[in-house]
Amino acid sequence: MELTQAIQQRKTIKAFDRNAKISRAELEEMLNLAQLAPSKANLQPWRFMVLDSPEQKSLLNGKVAFNELPCETASAVVLILADLHYPQLLSDILDLAVEKGYLHPATRQNSFEFLSNMHNSQTPQQIRDQVLIDSSLVSMQLMLIAKDRGYDSHAIGIFDREAVLNSFNLDGERYVPVMILALGKAAAQPIPSVRLPLDYTLAYNGEPFKK
Repeated sequence: MELTQAIQQRKTIKAFDRNAKISRAELEEMLNLAQLAPSKANLQPWRFMVLDSPEQKSLLNGKVAFNELPCETASAVVLILADLHYPQLLSDILDLAVEKGYLHPATRQNSFEFLSNMHNSQTPQQIRDQVLIDSSLVSMQLMLIAKDRGYDSHAIGIFDREAVLNSFNLDGERYVPVMILALGKAAAQPIPSVRLPLDYTLAYNGEPFKK
């Protein structure tokens, strides 16, 4: 599928085909591609909790507003989290960069110190804002990759975040739930939706918005 087609055909699906499955191998292929999304200093603060059993998906009941049906019928539900403690993986990222030949071993320690100091200079709110941006980028990329593979999606941004963290024994001091993404094959046509014309959303060179 062409990228333009994937963008145009991606729609929010209210219910999925219960018999359609996404193998873990294919899901991991899609997640690997999604992780090519950009992130600040390539620190990759996103984390994925995949729910692909009925029992685990049922733990979302009562926590996702009116979106229980897409979660229940999806082939897989991906809880996308932002990791506030992402520097714990900084050494692994730099070691991989050295192994791949992207970073010279002699500069590895300097890179580590620079990135650590950059993190330490930020306020908690700045850190939170950045990991939410980065994790949102990977979420959108995953939806387009799924569409390219012939799957549909339903992105859920309104849910009881504290209850979801507790349901899966996740540390709320470390992980920020960004989105719940239900994936599968659509069981019905999506409801059409409109987008504002650029007249409402575009301005050039500091000009005021037209509307």
